This record gives sequence, C-alpha cells and structure tokens, in this order.
Amino acid sequence: MNLINNFHSPSIVNVPITGIGWISAVNAGRGSDRCKPEWDVGTPTVPAAMLKSLKGGSRFGRLDLFSRIGVAAIGLALEDAGYLPAKQPAAETSIALISATTSSCGVTDRDFYRTIQEEPGLASPGLFVYTLATSFLGEAALRFSLTGAGMTVLESQPRADSALKLALEELITGDDEVVVAGICNLFAQTSAAPRYSGALFLVLEKETQAPARVHAVLSCDLKTGNFYINHQPCPDIFSICERICG
Repeated sequence: MNLINNFHSPSIVNVPITGIGWISAVNAGRGSDRCKPEWDVGTPTVPAAMLKSLKGGSRFGRLDLFSRIGVAAIGLALEDAGYLPAKQPAAETSIALISATTSSCGVTDRDFYRTIQEEPGLASPGLFVYTLATSFLGEAALRFSLTGAGMTVLESQPRADSALKLALEELITGDDEVVVAGICNLFAQTSAAPRYSGALFLVLEKETQAPARVHAVLSCDLKTGNFYINHQPCPDIFSICERICG
C-alpha cells in the first residue's frame, strides 16, 4: 500500500496507520489488543508486563514519568506495527518521531527546581536530563535504534493535529519512510478544568508491504487540514483512535 493522492480530489492524501500504542491513567495497550484507549484524570502508569517487554536496558526506571509514558507508548506503537521485537530491525528503516504536547515536561521542571531550593548547589542531575520536552524522543530513538528526524510541537490544546500534519509532510517530502506521531502530556491535577495525562502514538508509513497489519487509512485534505477515517471527519488524534478502535 502506497501513500497516494485521491483521484477525485488531488488535495487528499491517504496514509496507512500500521501501529497504535497508548498509556493512560485508565489503561494501556496496542491497536491489535482489541481494546480502545480510555482517558480520565489520574496518573498514568506503565503495566509491569509491558514495561518488561519494552525495557531495552536498565535506564528505563530512571526516566521521569513524562518520559516513561512517552517512550512506552512509542514502543507499544512500534511493536504493534511489527518493528519490535527486532525481527525486522528498526535501524533498517528510517523512522521519525514527532510528538505534540500541551503540558510539556512542566512537572519534571518543577521537581527539578524544588531540588535547587531544598539543596542549594545540589540540583538533581537525574532530573536535569529530562527538563526538555524533546528528551524522551532521544531516549526512544536510542532504545529502539531509530535514525529518523525528531521534534516536539507545543500546542495550546491537546489534539496532536499539528504533529500529524508534520508527519504527513515528512512522509511526502522528507527522507523518512515511517513516522511515529502522537501526543504526550503529564498534567499536574491542580486546575479546575480536568485534563487527561497520558501518551498516544500512531505509526504512519509511506508504504507497507503488509496490508494485513493496516488498522485504517488516514486521509487528510491538504487544503483544509482536516483528517478523515473512512470518510468520517476526525478533528484530533483521540477521535481518530476512537473511530479505529471503538
């Protein structure tokens, strides 16, 4: 299956979704698990069995929570798409990582600043490593041997539409054959309006030789920026997964 333009509308681009992975405060899973992501307030956790299969080295336990849920969700999505375990080494395919975030790594930043206040001159080096919203993408690239581009997009509302549009742009004009695109947020539950913490990533491919593993085809109107699954409008990554997994 190739990334192609719709014959009836040249502005429509179709891209196969071959992997889905998520971590939330309610559940965690892959697109092939025959369940759907559920979202609610609370602290996301990575189930022990999934953590073990995705560990990839002793440093996973040292990650801050924002990075841990992001790396785990990316790993689950890659696993769902058939890139893990390394029956087909990910290093043979150029795979990019693009994440959207609203919370950024604010919780980690505050925890780091607290160590400065409590122990002047003894700021935590372990936390300092993760005081950038892109840190977990580097961890994922190292852990899963990914060699493509990496970037994080800050957005005012959790939607990941900007990350998905950048992913399509990379697949159309860039050098990467596969893009893992999604969202990662860790909110401090102090605001009056609840926001849901967690991570959700999709594997989008320029082409795939295994149509049987395609969950759905994501369509995007390049003129309007609107996304569709089976001709049904899906304004964000959550509605996309609801349409596929619901």
